[in-house]
Amino acid sequence: MEGSRSETSAAKASEEIIDTSVRFSQSPPLRAKAAWGKKAPCLWPAVVLGLFIGFGILNISLKVALICEMSDSYPRCPEQWVAYRGSCYSFSKERKDWYSSQESCWAQGAHLLMISDIWDTDLFKSIQSGYFWIGLRNSTGSGWIWEDGSIFNGTKVLSNSRMQHCVVLMKDHFQASSCEFSAPRICEKSHR
Repeated sequence: MEGSRSETSAAKASEEIIDTSVRFSQSPPLRAKAAWGKKAPCLWPAVVLGLFIGFGILNISLKVALICEMSDSYPRCPEQWVAYRGSCYSFSKERKDWYSSQESCWAQGAHLLMISDIWDTDLFKSIQSGYFWIGLRNSTGSGWIWEDGSIFNGTKVLSNSRMQHCVVLMKDHFQASSCEFSAPRICEKSHR
């Protein structure tokens, strides 16, 4: 009996070895597969990055389309005119008296420059050299008024004579002049 027991034990041991080797050659158990899934590279960062890039490109494309659409409908200044704060400005080289300069601006759908605040004064004094007619004149009894009839509330107008009723803008000040004096002009109009 003992001989058969050892034969049986040997047979069982041999069976276990075969069974163990067969188990290793088969696919791994579910726990092993789960462990492999954790070791595999995670694709979420790449997916999220791809989504961010896609939405970024879409956002930029929409902004470009909106800008293009607005630029077609946004008012523009005529050629040779300068845009600033909702208006267009023309700096002429042609010299005329104040009244002829005023008429030239009107013929272009504009008026002589009217400066509404200190910021505009500083801008126009800094960008021009020489002198230009602006829409400011001295109406007898009313003082200095703008072309539209509003009262001048700016810095002092320098004057050498009572015969000087129109104003040129010089680099650093307003200078009264005879309205018959020939000077270039600054015309102003709203965007079309």
